[in-house]
Amino acid sequence: MSGFDPSRSPLEVAYLWGKQGVEISTSLLQSWLNGHTKQNLEHRRDILKRRISGSGAWFQHGSAVVLGLFVFITALWVDYNIISEFWTRALSNEFGEVPPGLANTVAAKSLQVLFATLAVHYLVSNIGHGGRVTYSILIFLITAVMVIGIGLLWANNSLPAGAKVFGLDVNQSAQQVDQFMKGLGIKPPRAAPQPAEVKLLKKYELIIWLFSLGVIFLVVASIGAMALHTAMRGFTGFTGGALYDTNRDVRHGNSLRDELKRTMVDLSHLEQDEGKFRRSKVAEFLTTYTDGVVAGGFTNGRRRRLLDLADEASHSVDTSPMGDESSDDNVEDIRDHRRRAAQT
Repeated sequence: MSGFDPSRSPLEVAYLWGKQGVEISTSLLQSWLNGHTKQNLEHRRDILKRRISGSGAWFQHGSAVVLGLFVFITALWVDYNIISEFWTRALSNEFGEVPPGLANTVAAKSLQVLFATLAVHYLVSNIGHGGRVTYSILIFLITAVMVIGIGLLWANNSLPAGAKVFGLDVNQSAQQVDQFMKGLGIKPPRAAPQPAEVKLLKKYELIIWLFSLGVIFLVVASIGAMALHTAMRGFTGFTGGALYDTNRDVRHGNSLRDELKRTMVDLSHLEQDEGKFRRSKVAEFLTTYTDGVVAGGFTNGRRRRLLDLADEASHSVDTSPMGDESSDDNVEDIRDHRRRAAQT
């Protein structure tokens, strides 16, 4: 790490150095320490504030909540109409009417839409990022097949009257023409016999129809559930998440908020006593670096060497106040100080 990296917490860098087994020299620790100037800390504070509560962050979180809820409600409406139409047809009599005693069951059956969509939402919320990506790809593939099927049906219905495909009359309008000819007493042309494969499919026509209806229902419910998940992420961006939220997005948001508070405390300590502040940061670095070394699982000899080098660097580093100048402007002064320390 050279200088100050506003995109990463300095303590996170210290921990990663320890976990990766980076040998700490005086110059490396000096560079890390010189990143804690007032100018750098104020710059980091402004960046964290913008990322957490800036106008861009609020707009993005608000857009996610509004658009996510809109897609979720739209998906519920679409699925409600699918289930309502299907259940109405299943209960209708020969006149196409639902008996009064069964009228309320249509709405009750349609409530399955809400529970099914919420169930998928709970699923995508607990399968992790990789699971959501896999599930999204699966829904995309199913949607692609569904769109292709709808396109084929549309193309089939758009064929001219009496059109034949592979010798079979597949157009509904052609069948209507045949019925009209029968009404006039004219014998329509004999339709080609159905192949055995088509007759076999006829036996499973109802099952295939129900399966297709279920697939459409699953796709729409999944889109609504994923939209609700996006809305919940946007809401988490506003609130920071509940105490029991442990997912990656919440942890990342909370870490940014904690880092902002830590930066504010550092600025306060720096303004009170810069020398004491710099010494405390060196001690904080040693503690965090040691935690990283322990987490790295090194051998006893390797661990002892890393900690000894870090301890030696902490005694050699310059912790005197830097004044109003930044670390980049004091590079020569630091080098002179280390040169005089080496001579003595």
